[in-house]
Amino acid sequence: MVISWILNTLSREISECVLYTNTASQFWMELDDRYGQANGAKLYQLHKSLFANSQGNNDIATYITKMKSIWDELNSLNLIPSCNCGGNILMMQPVPSISQAYALLIQDENQMEIHSPNQFLADLLK
Repeated sequence: MVISWILNTLSREISECVLYTNTASQFWMELDDRYGQANGAKLYQLHKSLFANSQGNNDIATYITKMKSIWDELNSLNLIPSCNCGGNILMMQPVPSISQAYALLIQDENQMEIHSPNQFLADLLK
């Protein structure tokens, strides 16, 4: 019953990835492996949001609520150590699961988006 409730709250693409897990525990571990990974790109975006946030025309309660939500999200991230070795997924010991490999690829994709703002501008100008 818990699994079906959670499946109904997920988007179709995500629910299809975890549809055939046997237990609620496996279900949560699969989701955590895939989407619960903290990464440098997300950390960077949160820090950028934190420093860019200003009260503007908002009242104090709205401003503080926005700041607290950013702080809470920063605190919830499990910081992962960075790798300077230049290794790739295939060189990892033990070889990661599909979910962990997916999370690593998403992190890499997000990192590339951060480091290529000129490509983003070029795409907008086309």
